[in-house]
This record gives sequence, C-alpha cells and structure tokens, in this order.
Amino acid sequence: MFGKLFHNVSSKNKHKTIIITFKYSENIVSLNMLVYGLLTLLGLVCVEGTPDNPIMSYDFLYREGVDSYLSEKWESCVKNIEMALEDWHWWRENIIRCRRDCSKEGRDGVLYSSGLSEDESFMEKTVRSTLCLVKCKKAVFGSRMDRVAEGHVDEDFDMRKPYDYLQLCYYKLDKIKEAADAAATVLAQKPEHEVMKNNLKFYLTKDDIPPESVVNRELKKYGRLYIQGNTAYNNNDYAGTINLMEESLREYYRADDDCRKLCEKPFDQGWFPDFISSVANHYTFTLRCKRRCAFQLSNLYGEPIEHFFASYFNYLQYSYYQEGEYKKAYESVASALVLTPDDEVQLRNKEFYIKENAEAEELLVPRKDVLEYKKQLDFEEKMIEFIETSFIFLNDEEFLEDVDENQVEIAGDKKTLSVVDMPIDANSVPSSFDSKKGNATKVTVESQNTLRDEL
Repeated sequence: MFGKLFHNVSSKNKHKTIIITFKYSENIVSLNMLVYGLLTLLGLVCVEGTPDNPIMSYDFLYREGVDSYLSEKWESCVKNIEMALEDWHWWRENIIRCRRDCSKEGRDGVLYSSGLSEDESFMEKTVRSTLCLVKCKKAVFGSRMDRVAEGHVDEDFDMRKPYDYLQLCYYKLDKIKEAADAAATVLAQKPEHEVMKNNLKFYLTKDDIPPESVVNRELKKYGRLYIQGNTAYNNNDYAGTINLMEESLREYYRADDDCRKLCEKPFDQGWFPDFISSVANHYTFTLRCKRRCAFQLSNLYGEPIEHFFASYFNYLQYSYYQEGEYKKAYESVASALVLTPDDEVQLRNKEFYIKENAEAEELLVPRKDVLEYKKQLDFEEKMIEFIETSFIFLNDEEFLEDVDENQVEIAGDKKTLSVVDMPIDANSVPSSFDSKKGNATKVTVESQNTLRDEL
C-alpha cells in the first residue's frame, strides 16, 4: 500500500564555473592599512566593534588578514580573518534585530494620522520606525552605527572569500581539519571551484579525515535540521523526521525574514530623483534582493535544491502518513501543491488519499502560513515583472551579478590558492547521502560535494 505514495526531490540546476584566485597588491594594501590606522589613531575615523574588540570592525580586520596572508604571517592571517568573521556575524545579527524590532514598533504604535489617508499613515509609520532604528543602532553600534564597509568587503563575505584565505592559512599552520572545513564552506557557495575541490580532496586524504565530519561553517540552523531530518527519514524514523522538519521549517521562515531584513540596506541611486521616485527606486532595489532569498536559502550542499521549500511537505506528508496522522498528511500534500501545482508526484498522492478515504478531499487544506508565504512570493514576482516591463529607465546594474567580482588574482610570485604543486590524489569524495533503499518512492537528496554539517 505504501508503495503507492510517492516522494522525490532532485537538483537539476546548472552552475557557472568560477575559478577563484587571489590578487592584491601587497604595497597598496599595506599603504591603505597604514593610512587607515593613522586616521583611526587621530580620531578621524570612528570604528567600534564587538565588546571583545571595541576598536576593530570586520572590514578592517579582513584587510589586516589579507595583508598577513600576503606577508605569509599565517597565525596573524587566521586570527584577523576569524575575528573579522565573528564581527561580521555580530554586525548582521544586530542589524537584523534592530530592523525587525523597529518594523514592529512602527506598525504597532498609536498614530497621529489615524483617520487620514493611507499615504499619511504609511509615512508616519516610516518616520516612527526610522526613529526607533536610529536609537537601536546607536545603542548597539555607537559611533559605528552608520559605518559602511569599504570596497567590496561585504560582497567578499557573501561569496565566502574569507574562507578561501583561511583554508590555506590553516594548512600552513598544519591545522588540516580546520582547512578542510574552510574549503568545504567555500564549495558550499561555489561548488564548481576546481581549485577548492582539489584542496578539499587533499585535506581529506592527508589526515584521513572522515568526509562526514567536514563542516560547512556557514550552514544555518534550518539547514542543519533539514539534513538531520533527511537522515532520520532515510533511517525510517518518521517521528524524528516530523520533529526535525517542523523545527527546520520554523527556522526557515526566520532565516527568510533575516535575509529580507538584510536587504533593507542603503545604496547609491546614482541620480537625484523626486521624492516618490526615490522611494520607488529604493523599494525596487530591496525587492530584487528579497526575491533572491528563497534561492539562496535552497543552497545547502553546494547547489540549490529544486523546489526546496516545497520539499518540506514532501517529507512531512509521507512521515505523517506513516505515523497515522492522516489529517496532517493531507494538509502537507495540499501545501506542497499550493507551491508546485503541477507536481505529478503530489497529484498522485492526492488521488491516493482521496481514493483511500472519501473524506480526505475536504481535509486537503493547505497550511495558512504556506498560503501567506506563497501570496507574498506571487506579489513580488508580479511587481518585478511590472517594473521590468514598465520602467525601462531603472538602472539594473545594482542587481546584475558581475563575474569579475568573483575573480581576484594574486600579484607577483603569489600563486593560485592551491595547497600543493604536486599531483593530487584524484579519489572521488563520497556523496553525503545515498539513494534511498526499498520499494516505496521516497525522498532522495544527493550532494556532489561532501558538505554535511554535523551537530
């Protein structure tokens, strides 16, 4: 009977090959650091960091780490880049908190504009949220509240470039496990980075590191829970699958909201628009960023998982059915079909449930949170389509991916970030997940790279 229930998740997305090397002029970087340090000492640059590091900010620490790398000061490289990563996470977490809290305050406060137009109400809420945001940022960041990271530092962190430096610096310190983790973290963002693939293979063989112990250091909580849920599912632990996937789903919503809050950032419009045009232009900038969040969150193993959000309900409908919680199984199938209405697997499951239980059709009601999420995604898609077809004057350069930003080379006799010049053992790295055994068609999640994060 259970063989009639179907489940399938596959990844068919293609990726561009981006080979990343590093190139920084040692003299220029050193000069920049010297000037920056002098300005800081003179009080002309206000930089404030975490309580543990009240002076240094992540962009400064990162550039110090790069400078140490170029000078082959491996311990300093690791120390500064690790501190930069810590400060970067701290900065993002507090920016998210301030924006989330102040968004609520702007909505919930008593308004002077009560009874007036929606425009007046919107603007008053915006002003109140802004006041809250200024106070929050000042309380958390102090003189650093309006600081903008120099150059392309934020893009470097988003693309995991600090880990590119770390993996080699750790190797030079003979910390092979740490080097492997850093390499895996890079591959989670750029799975076709051939140099890093070879480096990871080398690290695994050099110290006989178990592939399953390699950690993607930037994998978020929802991702760790999802992987654990997949493991429980493959072990036929359906109660465990339900608990882990439901918790992962809650964390996914939070991660999606975090991503969206980070999109509410400043940008240089490059022109001087009217008031309404300025608001619309900035809104478009944030909207495009928010539209990428679901895609970014679907990347757990080095490439996006197709229909990742819908896959939660693939796991859940089968697991709830196995546990005898039929109403929740029906709800999960209906939720999956809201997200992917042409999914033949779930359409067959729907038919199976209705055929098995005549009352199931009335119970095939999707979750409210799924309906709200889908409504938001549909609205954003329509808005982007409207903007792209109607406002041809909008400048899209802010939203286009620039491959050149991901190609940095090393000057002089510094080599490409390859661990060794000798031939590397080409033994393939085993996949984190095996195909599912048994008769029933169930979920199979595969990875080209060993990027599983163990708790």
